[in-house]
Parts: sequence; structure tokens; C-alpha cells
Amino acid sequence: MIVEQGRYLILQGKGISYILRIHEQGYLLHVYYGRKLRENDFPYFPSAPRSFYTFAPDQVFLEGESQEYPAFGYNDLREGAVEVLADGKIAALSLKYKSHEISDGKPAIEGLPSSKANGVACQTLAVTLSDDAYGVEVRLLYTVFEDSDVIARHAEIRNSGKGALRLTRAFSCCLDATGMRGSETDMISLRGAWAKERNLERHSLFQGVSEIGNRTGESGHYLNPFAALCGRATTSDYGDALGAMLVYSGNHRFRVDVDAYDNIRLACGIHDGGFAWDLAPGETFRTPECLLCFSWQGLDGMSQAYHDFIRAHILPQRFRSSFRPVLINSWESMYFDFDEEKILEVARQAKQSGIELFVLDDGWFGKRNDDTTSLGDWYPNPEKLPSGVAGLAEKINALGLKFGIWVEPEMANPVSELLKTHPDFPIACKAHPPVLGRNQQVLDLTDPRVVEFIGKFLDELLSCGKISYIKWDMNRSMAEVTEPGFVHRYYLGLYKILGDIPEKYPDVLFEGCSGGGGRFDAGMLCYHPQIWTSDDSDAIERLRIQEGTALCYPLSAMGAHVTACPNHQVWRTTPFSTRANVASFGTFGYELNVAKLSEEEKAEVKAQIAAYRNIEPLIREGDFAVLHSAFARGNFTAWQVTSKDKKRAVVLCVRTLASANAAGEWVRLRGLNPDALYTEARSGRNYYGDELMYRGFFPSVPGTDFASVLTEFVEESEGTNR
Repeated sequence: MIVEQGRYLILQGKGISYILRIHEQGYLLHVYYGRKLRENDFPYFPSAPRSFYTFAPDQVFLEGESQEYPAFGYNDLREGAVEVLADGKIAALSLKYKSHEISDGKPAIEGLPSSKANGVACQTLAVTLSDDAYGVEVRLLYTVFEDSDVIARHAEIRNSGKGALRLTRAFSCCLDATGMRGSETDMISLRGAWAKERNLERHSLFQGVSEIGNRTGESGHYLNPFAALCGRATTSDYGDALGAMLVYSGNHRFRVDVDAYDNIRLACGIHDGGFAWDLAPGETFRTPECLLCFSWQGLDGMSQAYHDFIRAHILPQRFRSSFRPVLINSWESMYFDFDEEKILEVARQAKQSGIELFVLDDGWFGKRNDDTTSLGDWYPNPEKLPSGVAGLAEKINALGLKFGIWVEPEMANPVSELLKTHPDFPIACKAHPPVLGRNQQVLDLTDPRVVEFIGKFLDELLSCGKISYIKWDMNRSMAEVTEPGFVHRYYLGLYKILGDIPEKYPDVLFEGCSGGGGRFDAGMLCYHPQIWTSDDSDAIERLRIQEGTALCYPLSAMGAHVTACPNHQVWRTTPFSTRANVASFGTFGYELNVAKLSEEEKAEVKAQIAAYRNIEPLIREGDFAVLHSAFARGNFTAWQVTSKDKKRAVVLCVRTLASANAAGEWVRLRGLNPDALYTEARSGRNYYGDELMYRGFFPSVPGTDFASVLTEFVEESEGTNR
């Protein structure tokens, strides 16, 4: 999979090639990343001459070269991937090739989440660059996987000299996108805000800088740690797309430079605003991993490649193929107003309706009756839970349900016993009063005492052996950060906790939350196989949120619930069926008081769960495609998910608003066997695959507001026996 050919290093994935060249003067250059090429004696194409500059014959004009890991200040005047201070001055680095090695397998990154081989054949290329004058050594690691079009890449920066160094920039990846021209390329990012997460943003590049970044102390609601470059003509099923995703949950930056000659440089990694890292002689700094993906089959091709990779190499494998329990969460049904009797009544009704897991959300601990108090006081409120967490869990288990519970271990309220005892536990700026968000402060996870406290609390909570699920929340961003590099050190502390606890309790299912989608990233998915996608659970709002999320994250990672109506975020009343249909394109659950449903509605819940269980294998492992985008100007959304063997396809169609004398919508499917005969489950009609893909079908969505249709197409040989 990795071939040495003269001065070329060639990485071959399932359908892609990534080619490096060692320049005669020692610089590591990027040649190609794209659709798979035959191994060949690749010609080297020199950069176009720049008449303004003249160099000696034995010098290389680096600004005109495609470097793999450039440094600013010596010869390349474009943005670099690494910046170093030596003796308080900028080190004008000239990083040159020193050595390389090829090994089987995928090494872990010390202290950080990263992809794993998980039994799949892969190889890793490690190239060492050095600047002996400054004592800087950079080790670039690339892993190519036999089953994937994704390349995992990160950098290790070592102080190989005798004096102290300070890193002020340490990006994970820098890539000169050869084959793409700035004037012909768009940049795609996932922007948003709380309750408006991961909306797709697409704009044309221009000469200059296009940049996204986040400095909130988490990967963030506002800009996800992902960006893609694609041709202007690229659509969901046509054209080239190059994606970059960080396996990281902290501050991040993606920068795309287009120079005067239309060349594109993409660089990404830890946000260098407020970042610094001191390296003593012999010490090494490791950057977060970057997942590079190339697709020649449009944005859906990129999405499917990322989905497959995350499922195979990022998610905890014990949960990859297992059925996730259909849950009911107490939050929107009871908020803080509950006791054991109320909980058990909802649980009994949930069991009768076919629900499998009861989750007790916020309000079970300390004196917590609102959000002003008790975060950090992780002992059960005896008035609400007289038999404690373990006693309640046992009673829930006796009903035939699994039990889960909400925690927010990274936070504390000023009005808490914890901060009375340990006032130095939170992040603080001594010059000013504490900054409160949701009446709470962020605990300092760079402090080993805090890490130990959180680990001990979780261990004590889970040791009863009756908790099957943890919802891990984080309801505010960081402020009062006064130390350079603090946020990165914070996440090293968090990742230690997240790594230790599941090892001791491997059967517990963790779901991330972070205010609903504020830390929806590949770093958290290494520990949390599912994440609450957004606090906005309205089905119509979720069309954009879930579609945007699915651009790079798999459906099985997206927590999606059926909520009560009117919805508690937008107060919209949406048909019960539409709420369930949209939620079924994710990890399914409920967030309502099932005890208040009518008998007809309870029967509908049973039917919804049965329908979800029928399609869950496709949601968990299938290929997702956007047939009609929620982001397009229109009134109609259509999604498809197809089994790998192409024998089953599920299609969701949603009309937002009814229209008089509407023309209706034809929907053309993708990725079927054109010669196979398919039966539509709803109508019983038969269609050949070519008809469904080239002509389409008419879904007959009801002519009312917020109406939907969820239908399945099954290859006839299987469908006749269903």
C-alpha cells in the first residue's frame, strides 16, 4: 500500500493515491492526492518561474513549490504549518528530509484520540524532517487503510537541540491542493450556533484567505472542525471533493490560501490564537490527527467514505455493530420537577410502548431544582431519589428497562459544596470576577486533582453495576483562559478521563452532549459512539441539522429523538409520523411524557419502534445520499440510505409547507442495481433499479404542512418473503 519508487513515496488506498517527492535539495514536496493512479515513474513538474525573484542556481524557490509541511520565514512567504520561537526570536526554519520508515499497522497518538486499525490492513509512513541549525525535528506520519479513501495524518515536533523552544503554531496538516485552481474551487464548512448546528456553508474561493476557526474551548456550535474543497460544478453525486477533518475537540483553525498564481494551500490544526507550547530539549509535541478524504463521486461519495471510516476506525468497536437501545429521556417531560414515583410511572408506560432504556436527565443530585446550584455535588437528592441512584436503577431494571443517567462532570455551580471546599478547582482570571454561563464555571482539567475528582465520581457512580448509559453534557464555553496552550492541556486531561472510564466499564454506552451538538467531532466519537446532535429537536429544524451533520459524520452517531408537540424550541406542531420519520435517520429515541399519550399514540410508538428496528441495520451500516437537499431553495427534502449489497433502500421525503395545486416531486434514487427488481413496501409496486435511478418514483407525500413519507425498496427475491 506504500511504495518507494526512487525519490517518490506513493500511498495507495482503496481508490486513492497520495504521492510525495523528496527534492534533490532535501525538501519534502507534495505531488498528488486524488483518484488512484498506477505506479509509474511520475515526472516532476517544476514550479512556474517568478520573474520578481532571482535565486542562486543551487537554491529552491519554496514559495513556488508544494511543500508537505512548510515553515514561514525562510524561503516560503506563504502561511506555514509550524512556527517556533528560539531565544525569543522567530526561527526561520528550513525543514529538510532526514529519513523515512514504513511500518505495518497504525500507531496511537500519545494522550490524544485517533483512528485505529481495528483488524484492517494498513501501513504507516513516517517521514522525519529537520533543521539542525535550530534543533527542530518534525516527524510526519501518514496511515493509509486498505478499506478506505481516507488518509490519517499528524505531526510530531521534537526539540532536538540544546536550548528551549516555544511552539506558537503546530498544525496537523498542510496540503497544497495540486490539480485544483482557486478560481474554480469552492470551500464548504459547517457553520451554525446553539440549536442551529452544522448548517452547510459553501462559497467560492478568491485570491487571499478563506478561514474558519473556533476559540470557544470546544470544537463548538459555531464552526465544526471540518472543511472541504470541491469544484464549482460538484454536486451531491458528481465531481471531486477533498475533505479535511480533525480528530479533536478543542480550539481549531482551517485556513485556505489562494496565491497570485491560483494555487491553493489548505492548513488545519489547533487554533494558534492563544496557543503556545514550551519544549525543553528532548521533548516532543504531538498534533491532533487529521483525516483527509478524496472523492470523485461528489459530496455523497465523500460523506460515505467518512461514514465508513468513522464506523470502522473511530467509533468504539464494541458498539459498532450492536443495536443501540431505543431510549426515553426525562428532560422535556419533567425537567427538574420529578420524584421516584413520577419516574417509575413514565418508565412503566415506556416499557409497555416498547422503549428499552430510561434516561434520567438533570436534577437528580444535590439540591438541584434549577440550574443555579449543585453542579459538582454528585450525590443523589434524597427527596427525589429516596433509594438512591442504585435503588432507582434496580427498580427500573425490574420493569425490564435499562437505566441511564445524565452527568455534567466538567462543571460546577458557585453555589455548590464542591466549590466551598475547593474554590481553586474552576478556571479563573484573578483580575476579574468569575464569568458565569448557565450559572456555572468550568473546572480546570489541567489540574490533576480535578481529573482525579471527576474520575473518582464516575467510578463510584458506575460501580453499582446497574447503569447502562451515561449522557455526558457540557453546557457552556470556556472563558477566563489566561495561559497560552491551556485549552489543549484541558483536553489532554479530558481525554485521559474518557479513556480510563470506558476501559473499566466497557459495556456502558456513553452519549456526548455539550449543550446539544457543541462537541460533535471525531475526537469525542473515539469515546462516545453517539452524540446528541442538537438541543433543537423539532423535526423540521432537524432536516438541516441532521443533513449538515451527515456530510461527514455517520447517521448512527447522531442522537435523534421524537419530542412532544408543540415542540419546546420553536413551538411548532408537527405530525407524530414526521417526528418519528426524521428521528429514524439517527440513533432513535423519545423525549416526551409517554404517560400522557393517548392509547392510539402509544400504539403508534410501538409501530414507530418496530419500523425503526426494521431499518436500523441500514442506519448503522448503510450508504447515505442526499436526493433533495434541505439547504436548497425549495420546500422538499429527500434522503436515502442503502444497504452495502444494494438489496434494500430506505427513502425519507418531507414537504415543509403545503401548497395549493402543487406539482409534486419526482424522486430519483441512487446506488441501486439497475437490473434488479425492487418492491416498494408502501404501495407494493415493482420497479427495476434503472427506473428508480433514471426516472424515479412519485412518493405521494400528503398535501399538508410538515408531511412526510418513509418508504422502503427491497429487491424482489427478498421482499416477497418479508
